[in-house]
Amino acid sequence: MLYSVVLLLHSWLRWAVVVVGVLALVKALLGWARGKAWTPGDRGLQLAFVSAFDLQMLLGMTLYFALSPITPRSLDALKTSMSVGHLRFFGLEHPLLMLLALTAAHAASAMTRREAPSRTRHRTWAVGLLLAMLFVAMAIPWPGLSHGRPLLRGF
Repeated sequence: MLYSVVLLLHSWLRWAVVVVGVLALVKALLGWARGKAWTPGDRGLQLAFVSAFDLQMLLGMTLYFALSPITPRSLDALKTSMSVGHLRFFGLEHPLLMLLALTAAHAASAMTRREAPSRTRHRTWAVGLLLAMLFVAMAIPWPGLSHGRPLLRGF
């Protein structure tokens, strides 16, 4: 039961991460291109993205290390599970790519707090966020893939 609830939350929260990430990316690119000042709204959107992503990672790690029926089996037979597409994806590729994405987002967020000029902050955030969102896009189990999942998981 708990596994299903956490999986449902993890599945739905991904869309908050994706939507807020895309909004933040568009705002950062526009701010960089137009030389706009870095505002408290920019910082708020940045914080919303990183916080949603942190929560998503916490749910994912809870699934991975505590609740998932897939992870123990894939880790017990690591060599064998690397040849099975969905076990490799959920046991290695998905968590690794998401960890890289979260690292890129946190690094870019931290770097923007240390930079003075607004244009530099927008550029740093846009580049870090673009990298993070590319990792996220690669790590989502899109429908149609051998390891794909529905875009919207039901209650």
